[in-house]
Amino acid sequence: MLFLLLISTIAFSGCKFIGGKSVKSERDSLRAYAYTLEQKIANQEQGHQASLDQLKRESQTMIDSIISIYESKSASGKGNYSAAASGNYYVIVGSFKTSSYASNWSTRVSNMGYQTEIVKVSYWNLVSAKSSTNLRSALNELSSIRSDVTSNAWVFVAR
Repeated sequence: MLFLLLISTIAFSGCKFIGGKSVKSERDSLRAYAYTLEQKIANQEQGHQASLDQLKRESQTMIDSIISIYESKSASGKGNYSAAASGNYYVIVGSFKTSSYASNWSTRVSNMGYQTEIVKVSYWNLVSAKSSTNLRSALNELSSIRSDVTSNAWVFVAR
C-alpha cells in the first residue's frame, strides 16, 4: 500500500509539473506569435502612411509649381496661364485602403451636403468632398471643408 502511495505521488506530481510547463510554453509561443504579427502590421501601416504622405507631397509640389507659374505669368503681363492649371483638383477628406470604408465615409460626407467622389490611386480610395478643374476653386473650398468635415483635408492634383 505504501508502495502504491509512493508511486501515485511521484506520478501525479510529475504530471502537474510537466503539464504546467507545457501550458506555459504554449502560452509563451502564442504571445511571441501575436507580437510578431503586431510588428508586421505596424510595419505595413508605416509603409502605407509613408505612401499617403508621398502622395500628399507630390500634390502639394504640383500646386506650388502651378501657383509659381501663375505668379510669374501675371508679373510679366502674360495672362495666358490656363495650361499650367489644367487638371482635376480634389479636396480629399479621407484616405482608405478598404473600399467599403471609403464608401461609408463618402455617404456620411455626402449627407453633410457635399458632392463626394471616390478617387482610386494605387491601393488608396480617396474620398473627395469637392472636385474642380480650377485650382483656385478647390483651394477656396478647402478651408470651409476643413472646418465642416475634417481639419486634415488636403488637395489632390490628378493630371
